[in-house]
Formats: sequence, C-alpha cells, structure tokens
Amino acid sequence: MSAAEVAVNREFWIVAVGCNKESKGQVAESEKASLLTDLKSSAVVSGACKVGNKQGPWQFGVPDGDHSLRHGTFDDLNRLADELPKYDSTVDSILHRLERQIIELNAAPPAGVRPKEGSFMVISQRSQIGLLDYISTWKWDEAKYPKTRVMTDTCASLMHTVSKMDEESRSKTNQYNEYKTQKSNIDKKEGALITNADLIDVLTPNVVNMRCQGKSADDDFIYTENLTTVTVILTKGAEVDFLNTYEKMTDSVVPKSAKRFDHDSCKDKEGNTIWRVVLFKDCAEPFKKACRERRYITRDFEYSEDAYKKREAARKDLEEKVKREYDIVMALYKAAWSDVMVAWMHIKAMRVFAESALWSGLPPSFAAFVVSPMPGKGDAVRKVLADKLGKLGGGIGPGGKADDDGEDDLPYVSLSFVPFTCAR
Repeated sequence: MSAAEVAVNREFWIVAVGCNKESKGQVAESEKASLLTDLKSSAVVSGACKVGNKQGPWQFGVPDGDHSLRHGTFDDLNRLADELPKYDSTVDSILHRLERQIIELNAAPPAGVRPKEGSFMVISQRSQIGLLDYISTWKWDEAKYPKTRVMTDTCASLMHTVSKMDEESRSKTNQYNEYKTQKSNIDKKEGALITNADLIDVLTPNVVNMRCQGKSADDDFIYTENLTTVTVILTKGAEVDFLNTYEKMTDSVVPKSAKRFDHDSCKDKEGNTIWRVVLFKDCAEPFKKACRERRYITRDFEYSEDAYKKREAARKDLEEKVKREYDIVMALYKAAWSDVMVAWMHIKAMRVFAESALWSGLPPSFAAFVVSPMPGKGDAVRKVLADKLGKLGGGIGPGGKADDDGEDDLPYVSLSFVPFTCAR
C-alpha cells in the first residue's frame, strides 16, 4: 500500500478502554477481538472509518496483562505519563520536518535524476510496508524495544536515536546544499545578458577558434611581457563612439586593435557586444578607468583554454557529486522517516499504556484500537465510541481529556496523530 492512501491531514485516533483484569491469555485476547468486532458492527463507525481500501477500526497491539511493559513503581509510571507527551511532541516535529524535506527534495531533483518513488514506506521487523498497512497491523516491536527494559530506559534510548537521526539528516542536507551552491556558482547562466555572464562561459575555445577562422587564439588574446588584452562590453549603439575614442583614452593603446567577437553567444537580446583591445600592460588600469567613466564595461578576464577545460571538469565533477549526494540524502531521509515513524508509534503505545494503567489500575489490562474518521464524521464516531467503550468503565473517567486537544470529557483514553501534514 502506498502512503498516498493516507491523505494529508487525515487524523487517526488511538482509543483504549480498561478490560476485565481476571481474564488472562487467550480469554483476554478473545474479549479484545470481540470488542473490536462490536465496534466494526456499528454502521456509523464502519461507514466513517475507511482509509484507502482498508476498513477500520483496527486493533493496536500494546502489551498488557501477563506480557505487560515494565513500568517500575506507580510513581515512576506517573512521572512517565507526564514526560511522554513532551517526547511525543518532539518526535512529531522531527517526523514532519523529515516529511517536508523529502517532498521538497523529490520536487527538485538534480538535472537528469528522477524523483524517488516510495519515499514513505515503513521498515519494520525486517519488512518494508506502506504506512496504512503498518498502522492497521501495529504490534509492539520486541526486537527493537525489548519489553524486559523499563519504559523510562526505552524512552531514553528511543529519544537518543531519534535526535541522532535528526542531526545526521540535517548534516547531510547541509552538505548536499553546499554542493548545490558550489555547482550553481559555476553553472553556465543560460540566457543571461552578456553584462552579467561569466566570460569564461562566453569566450570559449570553440568561440575563439571560430572567431580566429583557423588562426591561433593568440591573434585575439595577446599576452606578452609588455602587452595584454582588455575585454570590453559595449551596449547597443555605443560601438561608433567607442571606435572613435578608444585609441585616445590612454597612452600606449595598439592602433586598430579593437575587434568584436561575432559569434552568436557573444551577443544578447539587448544588443550588447564583446570586444577586445590590445595595449601595454602599464596602461591597462588607466584604460579600464577611462572606459568606466564613459560607461563602457570592462572585465578582469584572461583567456585560457586550460582554464576553460578545468572549469568544465569542475562542473562535471560537481554535477556527479550533487547527484551522488542527492541519492545519499534521499536514502537517509527515507530511512530516518521510517525509523522516526516507528519510534513515534511506540511513544503513542507507551502513552496509551501509562494512561490506561493509571486510570484503570494495576496490573494493566486494556484494549486499544486505531480509528480514523473521515473529515466531518468525527462527532458521530465519538458518540458511538462513548456508548460502546464508556459502558465498560475503566477509561480515563470524568474530568479526563482526549490528548489535550480540547475535546469534551471522554470515558476512554484517546490520543490523536496526523501522519502527513505537507501538501504534495
């Protein structure tokens, strides 16, 4: 199943209610299955809780009873119930930042690279599945988070891992962006005006050789012990005045040395053109100053075929680095998103455990389910849940709130989460 089956801003609820503490093993599981069947039998619930091609609600396998999570003392459990919402909020923020970054990266891959498919798959217990399959069949991952470990230790380990993945993804993104910036700085600016272009990309060996018509590039770009070449950009209409004045703008300008590059790449849509003038080296700076006073544009450019080849090699190298870093950062983000989603669901499970144990009493015995009402159907589903779960007792009881989200008092534990929040 693809993540696309879970719409952006689709809300899910994890609801839980206390069960008969005398029931053990298969009897307890049978009672939970019966309760799930009862919820599914409601036309309101079944009609409102379809996601993709899956029909909710679904059982949420939080360990309780004889296979309960380890929680320490009652005071430890109480403190944990206070801390878990903070962990929940932190992981929520990291998860949705990863989501946003994946979407942005997929929307703007490097040239020649196709967007990556299946960016929101969950890798859980050695299998890769869609998010909806993961949520609808969720069970505690014993291999990743052993139940023999006290929950406070599980939380500490989990949060350390999530923070480390967040830092690593940020670091890799910065590295990728650095390569992109380097590449952008030396990319050819296609369609740019000559006045803004880098002349190494305009006066290329191909252009100069064509300009010379079989002669050496040295005929146009002269660099000797005494002579140098200055490149001048003239705006449309300035050529006549320039040709009449350039020899007199300073001493030691070589007469009739002004030449225009006629290749198409040496002109632009505004009629700007590129010229060169040969003069003695000690007159170069005064000549440039005189040009600026007349609003002619000069560039600090020295033609070199080797420099152009090095520039092209650097471009190719950076292009490959950007593609390589893109693949690395996308793979990292996909793995990080999966791991953080798994961590998030286990934090939700520990919250359900703590809330249920505190309100229904120890030893913990409760049934938990995932419900996802369609937009506009939430109130109707809440009424059915209150009727079917509230009569069992052992919920959060009078005065309780549903996940601090401002809902009315509910006779059952209720936590909400929204897997995707970024528009595609």
